[in-house]
Formats: sequence, C-alpha cells, structure tokens
Amino acid sequence: MELIDYPNYNEKLFVQTLSNGLTVYLQPKAGFNKTTAVLGVNYGSVDSQFMLNGEKVVQPAGIAHFLEHKMFDKKDYDVFELFNKTGARSNAFTSFTKTNYLFSTAESVKENLDILLDFVQIPYFTQAKVQREKGIIDQEINMYQNDPDNQAYFKTIASLYPNSVLANDIAGDIQTVDKITLEDVELAYRTFYRPENMSLFITGKLDPSEVMNWIEDNQRRKSTPAPISLQRRLTLPEASKETVLHTKMDVSRPKITLGLRGSDQVPTGRDGLKYEIAISVMFDLFLSENSVEYDKLYHDEIIDDTFSWEFENERGFHFAVINGDTDKPLELINRLKQIIADIPTKIGHLQTEFQLQKNELFGNYIEMMDSEEAISGQFDGFIGEPVTIYDEVEILKSLTLEDVFEAAHSFLDQATVQEVMIQNSDQPKG
Repeated sequence: MELIDYPNYNEKLFVQTLSNGLTVYLQPKAGFNKTTAVLGVNYGSVDSQFMLNGEKVVQPAGIAHFLEHKMFDKKDYDVFELFNKTGARSNAFTSFTKTNYLFSTAESVKENLDILLDFVQIPYFTQAKVQREKGIIDQEINMYQNDPDNQAYFKTIASLYPNSVLANDIAGDIQTVDKITLEDVELAYRTFYRPENMSLFITGKLDPSEVMNWIEDNQRRKSTPAPISLQRRLTLPEASKETVLHTKMDVSRPKITLGLRGSDQVPTGRDGLKYEIAISVMFDLFLSENSVEYDKLYHDEIIDDTFSWEFENERGFHFAVINGDTDKPLELINRLKQIIADIPTKIGHLQTEFQLQKNELFGNYIEMMDSEEAISGQFDGFIGEPVTIYDEVEILKSLTLEDVFEAAHSFLDQATVQEVMIQNSDQPKG
C-alpha cells in the first residue's frame, strides 16, 4: 500500500489500486469507535450521453438516480434490511457527477463491507423490478416538484445551462423516467459500474492491513469486466442573456434565486480545489453573516435566516446559486447584483476580514476532523489525485487575499447571471 502522510495532523492515508482497477483509500482514526465506508462511482446525472466503443449513446434523464435506487432492490431481499440486521446505518445519493453508497457502523465491519461491495457489484435487474421502481421514483419526483426550494434551485440551473443535461433535475421527470428500459439500466451499469470507475474510502476504527485483506478477498471472488472505450459527452451550449424566470407556486413569501455560471477554465486536481476554496471565501466575505453587506440586507429587512449561497465546482462546469425568502424580491435581486458587481474592486481592501474568515473556516475544519462522516464527506478520489480534509486545510492555510482576488476576477468577469422568482399569483413583484 502507498502511504500518504499528514504529519501536521498526525494522520495517514493508505492507498492501493487493486488488480481489477478499484482504488481503495483507508484512513484509520485512533480513538474512534465507529467506521464509515463510502463506495463512490464516477457517474452522475450529467453522464446520460456518451460514446461507448465508438457508438453514440443517449439515455433518458434521471437514469443515474434510477440506477442508484435499483441497486438496493434484489431478488428476494432488500439491502437496507441486511444493514439493519448488523446495526449499521446505510444510505446512497446521486449528484451531477457521482453516485455514492455508504454505511456507518460500530461493529461487524467486515460483514457490512461485504454487503456494500456485493450489492453494488452484483446487480439484479428484471423487467418487473424496473417497472416497479418507476412508480416509486414518480412519487419522489412529485415530492420534489411540490417543493419550492427544490424548484427554485433546479430552475436556476436550467436557466444557466439551457438545452443541456444540466437543465434536467438529477432525478429526471416523470416522462423521462417512464422511458427508462431494462436495457438502458443494464447498459448504464455495464458502462459505469466498473471497478476502475469506482473508489472505496473507509475511515474510523480500522486496521489498514486487515481491512485491505478483506477487500482483496471480496474482489477476488468477482470477475473483472472486459475493457471498454468510454468517452463522456458533456455539451453545454451558451446561456441566453440574462433573463428573469417567474414561477407561480403556493409559497408564504416570494423566493428569489440568483445563479452565476462560470465560463473560466478551472484547473484540475488540488489547484482546482484551491480555486473552489478561494471562490467560497469570496462569497463568505460579502454574503456570510459576518459581512457588512449581509448585515445591511438583514437590517433593512430584505433577508432573513433563509438566505444562503452555495458554489459547485464539478467535472466540466461550475456555478454559484444565491437564494432566500423575502418580502422585497426585486430590491433583493438588485442589491445582490450590486454587491456582486462591487466585489472585484472592494475585495482587495478586506485583509482584516479575510484573515478573520480564514480563522473561522479553519475552526470549522478542525471540528469536522472529529467526525468520520464529515471526513468521508470531504474526500474526493475522482479529480486526478486523492483529496482529503487535511489537503483542504493546508490549501486554506496557504491561501492569500491575492489568490481570492484572482479567482474572483476569473469567475465574475466571465460569469453569466440568471434569476428565478417564485411567488403566489397575488403577491406583488416589488
């Protein structure tokens, strides 16, 4: 096993790529009583179009999320029941670019690890099971469509990336899910659920040599799929000039969302992570509760505790979403646009605020280091080199205000802006 040492934190990461292509990351945590494992697949909602062995494939929107659901439903048992019998907590989720399966347990680690690897790597698909799953996911989609926050978020992204796979909800919609066939599911699985397209991260109470032996024994029992030629096809047409999308829903107060689509080139690996952290610090300096701008908006009763922002830096795209409930939607949008326009000229004068924000973020990271769930949630094995929470802290420590200034200019100078407003029909727009 390769050893990556983090002497500043007295932590070690053990790494090994098995003969079948699966890469395993093990991080023992002294004094921890639980173990958390995450089996990640480098496959998400944007991967519905690809070239397989030279042939173009287009699959229905929502198939990655559909496949995640299907993995738990076996011939004569439910996977959640197996985890429950061992006392483990299990879950799974699909994002734009990844699908993760995980468990956390205080006992029976080997048994739970076998359950995790086996249910993901030994599929059971039938026509009847596929049809049954459609009804279950339709209910989930209906729930999402009746959620104003969910609608505001995904309508914003659809405005930023029109006529693309990103314009679809991660779960798809009822029409696209209805188009999914058994053949679609089997093809998606064969294409993406391959050992070389997966990573396994385990942290907490563990012996690296022992756990690696368990994993190798498990993988030896399975055949390695034949090689394929895969090319992902992510086409993102330019967004139209700024538009305002008004949507009517039953909400107590208007909801506004401002989206910013990045058009600059983001580096890969840890340099890309540095960019991501720099942009996050930028938004913190102007939109967090510690900022002057936030305080003014709050004092003027334009925002409240629903106000938030997030920045997504994914494989092939990056964007920011700012949102909140407000009684003054137009004023909030105009004020936010002015704040964003002022960032490049103001940010260079915030050295004191920058240092305070770094200190606060550093404290948050130190707190997360005491949670194996947080440690596993921060891990990324799909950006060309493994990135841990300790790498993030070291990047944060070395980050300068000049770094943030440069990232802010790179992102904001070329960003496309779109806005979404959700309100009742009888609510004023001002």
